[in-house]
Amino acid sequence: ELESNIYRWREKVISDEEFARNITLGLANIDQMWASYLSHHKRPEEVAYVTYTDERIDTMKRYFEEIRSLSAQQTHPSAVSLITLSDNITSIHNTISQLISYEINVAKYERAVTLSHHEDSLMQLAVMLGIILLGVMTFAWRIFAQIEQQQQQLLNSSQALQHLNVKLEQASYTDTLTGIFNRRYFNLVYEREFKRASRSEKPITFIMVDIDYFKPYNDTYGHLQGDVALQSVAHILKTSLSRPGDFAFRLGGEEFGIILTDTDAKSARQMTERLRFNVESLNMEHKGNKNTGIVTISLGAICVTPTMSMGNESLLHTADANLYAAKERGRNQVVFTTTL
Repeated sequence: ELESNIYRWREKVISDEEFARNITLGLANIDQMWASYLSHHKRPEEVAYVTYTDERIDTMKRYFEEIRSLSAQQTHPSAVSLITLSDNITSIHNTISQLISYEINVAKYERAVTLSHHEDSLMQLAVMLGIILLGVMTFAWRIFAQIEQQQQQLLNSSQALQHLNVKLEQASYTDTLTGIFNRRYFNLVYEREFKRASRSEKPITFIMVDIDYFKPYNDTYGHLQGDVALQSVAHILKTSLSRPGDFAFRLGGEEFGIILTDTDAKSARQMTERLRFNVESLNMEHKGNKNTGIVTISLGAICVTPTMSMGNESLLHTADANLYAAKERGRNQVVFTTTL
């Protein structure tokens, strides 16, 4: 179970102390098994093979003793190389296999030239070596099975981490109150779409939206109801957009932004008016709105085909100026232009 203890230690299933204790017991078992094998009579011609195998077993034991010393030094388990571990198991497996092969060949030869009474003792020796080989093969199989299992676990963990990263990224781009995109994501999308429209020479529309008389609404109905109004307006803005290339953002407070890509001026104007109408159709009471008595929005929009020399801030300034003009005209208005 030496290799099993190493993996359990690497996964922090067992403590450093329990790991060191288990390694010590495992090495003692190997010593006992090998001593039992050496206790049998060896022919002079076997000495070289047995000596070599004994050296290889000592090398493997020193390797596991070094790993045990790492736990005493409180070294992180990841310092143990899986490749080196596999190489050591494979090496001792090959050495014992060679010894077994030699023993079997000698046994066949001696059985052919000696009396049949040697057959039982040779069979016992072959069985003993077979047990050792089986133990080594079991070690190797468990190691590779656990490596495969850990690789699958690592793959699953990686996929789960990627899924979590996607969720975290989505959360960082979402306004927590309204559920639509936030100002941070607006900055990224606006710069990206402006450059794309410049390269492709296609129109882009930016619409700035503001809830009319929102401060009096908060003063009259309270901030909780004010949050409900923000959520309702945000929902209308988002659901009114049906194309993947159109985006709704909460820029801050009661201010929202809309980006329409690859949309001509006529369609953009219609969409802007539709947004105003859809919010008005909520028919949400607003006693502070002296004009309508319900929640409404004012919109300032600009639709142009940008050039590479045109500053992207110019659209924002124009849309803001148009929004101011819509408020000056009595609110619940759309001011839409096609020139800066």
